[in-house]
Amino acid sequence: MSGTEVEFHLAGAVILSEDGGPVTFLRVIHSGAVDVVDEGRLLDLLGPGDTFGHAAMMSGLPPGFEARAAEDTLCYRIAAAVARPLLERARHRELAVGMNDPGHQPVARLIRSATVRCEPDTSIAEAARRMTEAGASAAIIDLPDGEIGILTDRDLRKRVVAAGVPASAPVRTVMTTPVFSVTPARLGFEVLFELLERGIDHAPVLTERGQLVGVVDAIDLFAVQPRSWFGTRWAIDRARDVDALAGIANRLPAIIVDLHRSSLRALEIARVLSALVDAVTYRALELAPAGDSLPADGVVWVAVGAQARRELTPASRARGAVVCSDPLPSGWLPGVGATLSKCGLSGAPVARSTAEWALGDDGDELALAVLTDRRPLWGTPREPLPVLDGSERERLLIALARRALAHSPPTGFGEAAVLGLEGRRGDRLDIRAGAVVPIVEFARWAGAAAGRTEGSTQDRLWAAASAGVVEDADARTLADAFELAYELRVAHHMEQLAAGEEADDLLDPAVMSPLTRSHLREVFRAITAVQRTLRP
Repeated sequence: MSGTEVEFHLAGAVILSEDGGPVTFLRVIHSGAVDVVDEGRLLDLLGPGDTFGHAAMMSGLPPGFEARAAEDTLCYRIAAAVARPLLERARHRELAVGMNDPGHQPVARLIRSATVRCEPDTSIAEAARRMTEAGASAAIIDLPDGEIGILTDRDLRKRVVAAGVPASAPVRTVMTTPVFSVTPARLGFEVLFELLERGIDHAPVLTERGQLVGVVDAIDLFAVQPRSWFGTRWAIDRARDVDALAGIANRLPAIIVDLHRSSLRALEIARVLSALVDAVTYRALELAPAGDSLPADGVVWVAVGAQARRELTPASRARGAVVCSDPLPSGWLPGVGATLSKCGLSGAPVARSTAEWALGDDGDELALAVLTDRRPLWGTPREPLPVLDGSERERLLIALARRALAHSPPTGFGEAAVLGLEGRRGDRLDIRAGAVVPIVEFARWAGAAAGRTEGSTQDRLWAAASAGVVEDADARTLADAFELAYELRVAHHMEQLAAGEEADDLLDPAVMSPLTRSHLREVFRAITAVQRTLRP
């Protein structure tokens, strides 16, 4: 290959030095072994097929570690001009799982049927006739104030036929308004997940000036995935009792396996699973005993942790907490816990007032989550959800920074082992503890420092970068590392579920490909490098 040279290093020779100049080559080990050392500590052991130096080469910075030949070693040295496009293409293939049409096209390109428009006084029968003629599954209702309503085929079944409303009635009596709408440039998969989370299947596409482009149907947004997720979402809403809800919840793992087979990306799968778990939680709260004795407001269920960030995987634990303005009716909280447990979700929820949540000490993990890692899911607040200001906010940020530094990633791999600091070795990689949690905790601190307490891990990183809390390059590095770690984590879960096993986060390094090891090493080093910027 043009731009490639062969180089030989005697045992003990330093190939890259920690404080050397910018790295301009990617090295691939042909034979021999290379130790990666930091301040005299062995961080990693590389062998034939492994690469090193690419992160420093891509950034144009010194490597930050020493690479030393552990034995006589033969390497291919590939110039940056040649290696950079190769690495970009390889990374694109790794992260492009699920990047298939139509999910990654603008929704304006995905509208398939003609747009049917009606006046509010148009009869239901006339609107249905126009929809049938146009082959459309929805009609837009033009309202006098410039707003719109929508009537869908699902509305015709549920609000007209099932409810016994005469076909001569005007469409304004059964339409939905206000309407969830999207802009033409929104990507199909983003809109699909929002429809799923809202339990609807149509969205008008409006320009920034409010002009109607058309109506996109959920079925327009699928690449190869059948409508099973939407069918499950609606079945959850219609569950008449706890037993029926539990039966639906037990089917979620199989649905997630099907999603993975349809080549959705891992973070997209996590968002679908989170939406379905949200729906199960919401319905469980509605079905819990003694729910009719609750006050009309002042009781809010907040999802926390991975569920709040919409990052649930089959090995995650869905968690929630209650923020209440007044004492709850006796029996309601235990009833909710029992209902959730029957559905395979965490029971024994904790309820506190807004002031009590704000007074949680630094070691109260649930209180920290309610303050900095939450998303309201059910109920109507009477007062704002808890936040910290002034000195309390500074105390919180210090606690979050301490947690962000408490989770050290592994340093690399031996022949069939995971290497950690201070010479620790293990026969399994806990990818959640070693790669996911350190990034989540850093993003939680960075997001809180930027005033962002909701959103995904990647959302918080970008918000922190926009606010100047972290460097753009650091946010981008961690966001990419997080996505890659999730791809590997979810792929492992899918293999276990397909084999009828319970999902866990323990990966066997002995069966990892050289490419997987190489990517994970870069994730570990990216986390370590960014953590150093936070250390005093």
